[in-house]
Order: sequence, then structure tokens, then C-alpha cells
Amino acid sequence: MKAPSLSKVLVVTVLLGSVLVWVAIYGVGLALMYWPASGGFDKQMRIFADGLAQVSEQDLDQDALQQSMLGINLVISRFAGDTPHNDAVGFNLWRADGQWAAGSPNVPRQRASSPGTEGFFDATLEGEDYRGFVRWTANRVYQIEVLHTARGRRTDFNAVMLSPVSIVAPLLVGLPMLLLPVLFVVRCGLKPLKKFSEALSARKPDDLTPIQTGDLVSELRPVVEEVNGTLGRLDALLKRERDFLADAAHELRTPLAVVSAQADEVLRAVSPEARTEAAAVLKAGLGRANRLVNQLLTLARLEAQADMEATDDDAADIVRECLAAYAQEARTRSIELIYQGPDHLAVGRAGHLFEGIVGNLVANAIRYGHAGGQVLVRMEPSCDGETWTLSVSDDGPGIPLEDRERIFERFRRGSQLGAAGSGLGLAIVASAARQAGAEIELGAGLEARGLSVRVSWPAKPCPRP
Repeated sequence: MKAPSLSKVLVVTVLLGSVLVWVAIYGVGLALMYWPASGGFDKQMRIFADGLAQVSEQDLDQDALQQSMLGINLVISRFAGDTPHNDAVGFNLWRADGQWAAGSPNVPRQRASSPGTEGFFDATLEGEDYRGFVRWTANRVYQIEVLHTARGRRTDFNAVMLSPVSIVAPLLVGLPMLLLPVLFVVRCGLKPLKKFSEALSARKPDDLTPIQTGDLVSELRPVVEEVNGTLGRLDALLKRERDFLADAAHELRTPLAVVSAQADEVLRAVSPEARTEAAAVLKAGLGRANRLVNQLLTLARLEAQADMEATDDDAADIVRECLAAYAQEARTRSIELIYQGPDHLAVGRAGHLFEGIVGNLVANAIRYGHAGGQVLVRMEPSCDGETWTLSVSDDGPGIPLEDRERIFERFRRGSQLGAAGSGLGLAIVASAARQAGAEIELGAGLEARGLSVRVSWPAKPCPRP
């Protein structure tokens, strides 16, 4: 479903806002008209009662008083207009002795208030709800009751508030006055965003330079800054991948050249001994190329987070299997492999990551360690529910301090240029540790020589007894 345009959203919002404002005005007006003693309706009743009192206080005989009241009733009927007669305001004029003296024909001729009282009151007469006001004339001769039905009040109020003029006129006048400035401001504010979009679409695919913010409004500046940040990260990622491809091509060139050369040697060999020697070198070259390709694939899967499914594994079993797998290689260099740690330790659901870490650390320790020396793998479980550690230590030449910051980069071998390797082992370790949330620390190896790689692994389970 296509999202509506901002202009449509604004039009609908302003319309809804206008309706809500009108409802609020209606509610406030209703409260102001009905507020006891000080509302508009009660004020009108008080004023009407004061006018009747002034007429009644004149020294008039009965006939003159009746004629005056008839005139007032005529004014009431004309003022009521189309309002039903019984809903118009009316009055009763009572003598001090309780006798009815005059009144309006649209109100019952019965006393609604108690004799001697004054002020506003509510009453029900002949099944109709009335709001009333009572007062005495100054000479205490007459008591005046002004009455207005509750239905009449609602009719009078709605006749004003719900008339076509009161509803349509504000929309016809107020809506354009509200909507046009809002649309103008929004369009002016979105114009820089449109230019920003056009600038992005006009760029070449390989152009990842930051976008100039220029005269963007402050609300859009964070968007451009975030886009620039994304472009910067993408540029760094692409540069890293280009370097990776270049380094991988360079690293593959050597073993492939050896394979090609030794294949020629096998073909040109004239004696079984020469053919056997060339085949051995060819096999070693193929092994190195195969190991490099496997490491490249492993690193690619780790960095893409597309490695095999996570399973529950035992860390101690993984370490023992890795040591067994590298036992033959260790024997060729007379290196003793040692494991110190619990018999069982749950690694959680990241056993494949842990296996990659252990395997590459052990392989590096054997490859760069001292011939005839030792490689120690130690696991130190913790019962605090936070971490346990894995450390792989050797007694080789180690890594100088100035090289340690970059030793986890791909194809970085430090100062061990004479050792055979691709420089991907520690890069794989770093990538796997990053995915597992583990932390890596480098230190001195066995007997303050060589290198020790310590991995702090997050795990809640304690070792099984």
C-alpha cells in the first residue's frame, strides 16, 4: 500500500484539527452559558427580572399593570421567533399575600419557589424541568419569578452553535487561513530534501564522498549526517573488501605458482626419485593452497554471519579434538601439546565459533612456536555466571608490542616472516570472537616467552562435576 503524500496528511490533519477545535469551542461555550449564577443564560434571567421589577415598582393600578405585562409578553413572543412558545423565557408576578398578579401564558401559574426566597433555583413544574430566578421588588409588594425550560435553553444554544453559518463559515474562512501557510512552510522545508534526493540519484554508484549539508534546515541536518556516516562506513567496507581481494589474489599466487612449477617437474622427471620428490613438493603446495582457500571461506562466512547452525557443544571436547587433529603436525616439530582444564564445560550455542578459535590458535602456536617446545591450552571456568577463559600459550619468538594492535588484520603476520602461513588465523579468531561477544587479550607466553592469547568467553553454565 502506497503511503499518502505529506500534503494529503496535512489536509486531513488540519480538517480533523478544525473539527476538534470546533468541538472544544462548543464545549466551552456550553459551559459558559450554563455556568450557575454567572453564565450567559442566568445573566439574561437576572436582567429580565430586574426589568420586570422596575416596571412593577411603578405606582400603577391593576389595569395599567396588566397592560404593561401584556406588552412584555408581546416582546417575549417576538423575541422567541420560531422557538416553540413553551420553550421561551416566561415569568409569574406574585403579590405579597400569595395571589397571582400577572405572568406569561407559556409558564404554569403555580409558585416554583418558596415565598420570601431570592436567587436562582431549579424546579420541575407539570413534568417540565425549569431554571428559575426569583426576586422581590424594592417595596416588597411583588415577588417576580422568571422561568426558562431546560429544553428551551438547549434549543437557543444550538440555534446559534449548530446553525449552517456557525459551522460552514469557520471552515470556509479558517481552513484556508490555516492550511495554506502550513502547506507553504512544509513545501519550503521539503525543498532542500528534494534537492538532496536529486543529488543522491545523480551520483555515480562508486561515489561515496560525503554530501555537503549546505543550507539545510536544522531538522534535516541529522538525516544528512546519518547518510554521510553510512556512506563513510560503506566506503570503508568496500575498501576493506578490495584490499581483501587483492591480498587473497596475492596469497593464492604463490601456492598456485608452486603447484604449476612442481606439476611441470613431475612431468619432466626422468627418474622415480625425482618424480617422488617433485610430487611431494606438489602435494605440499596443494595442501597450502587448500588450507588458504578453506581459511578464506571460513573468514567470509564468519564476517557474513552465515556460518553453520549453532549447536550445544562441550568446550572441553572441542579442545581435545583440536589437539588430536594437530598432534601429527606438532610431532613433526617435536612440540608437546598440553591441556589444563575441566573434563566438561558447556560452551553454549556457539560451539562452531569456539572450534574456529581453538583450531586457529593451536595451529598458530604450533607453526610459530619453538621447535621442541610446548603449547599449553588452558580453560579456567568461573562460577560467577559471567565468563570463563581460554588461553593458548607457546614459547616461540612472540609478537612485538608495536605489531600487536594490527596482528588481527587479514594477511598480517607480524615479524614471523620466515614461518609458513597465510596470516588469516588470528583474523578468523577475531571475527569469531566478535560474533560470540568474547574479548581477546594478548600477553607473554610460557616462561615469559612467546605469545599467550586469552579469550574471555561469555557463559553462564558452570563446569559439570
